[in-house]
Amino acid sequence: MADPNRAGLASPLSPEMRRLGKMRLIAVAEPVRHSEQDGKSVSLTQFDDPETGKARWAVETIESYGLTREIRDSGDEIAAGLWADAEIMRLGLI
Repeated sequence: MADPNRAGLASPLSPEMRRLGKMRLIAVAEPVRHSEQDGKSVSLTQFDDPETGKARWAVETIESYGLTREIRDSGDEIAAGLWADAEIMRLGLI
């Protein structure tokens, strides 16, 4: 008889769990570049994607003491760097 809860069987992770896993990797990684002023900050972070084994880049933007937070990730270092530069200029952190 099969276990109704599929206990002990490996099943693919849901999209939500994959997203949480990526956010956890980004949170513990050391930023490559970070700008901060008056509660606003932008961080550019490199992390290894566990699904592909390749490096990915994340740009984390916090607009007001942690109240507005956005994380974008990209496989392209140049695109992520340009996005970080744009966010730094938009928030006036230069």
